[in-house]
This record gives sequence, structure tokens and C-alpha cells, in this order.
Amino acid sequence: MIERAEFLEPHYTLAELAKAWHVSRATLRHWFANEEGVVRYGQDKLKRGRARTHVSLRVPESVARRVYQRRTGRTVYPAAGN
Repeated sequence: MIERAEFLEPHYTLAELAKAWHVSRATLRHWFANEEGVVRYGQDKLKRGRARTHVSLRVPESVARRVYQRRTGRTVYPAAGN
């Protein structure tokens, strides 16, 4: 398999992965919270009214594969044509 630069590979939302893997977004947020390679944007600070702002995560395909294999013990094979 030819490795692509990380910025060129597909990135997934937690909702997309939750649907594909049949787990909750909350579970995936916990799994990917401190995972290296995950793209985070937004701020995770308290605002004046003490409400937290939203932080969105985008998970590169290679990171998703790594975490899936670590959590399930199963290998994820590339999609046909990759």
C-alpha cells in the first residue's frame, strides 16, 4: 500500500466513525481525546458564563485504523481501489 501524506488522507468526524463502528460518539471522543494525529479545532476553555466551547475532532484514516485495531484487536483492510 502506498502511504499518503497525512494531510491528503481522508479525515472522518466522530459521527461518521460512530455510525461505521456502531459505537457512541461519546465513546469515540474518549478514545480519540489524546490520540496523536487527531486534528482538533475550537477552544476547550470556560467562557465567562462557565459554558464550555465546542472542540471538533477530525480523525485521519491512519489514526482511525490504528485506534480501531488497538481497541478491537481486529485489522482493518484498505477499501478496494486504495
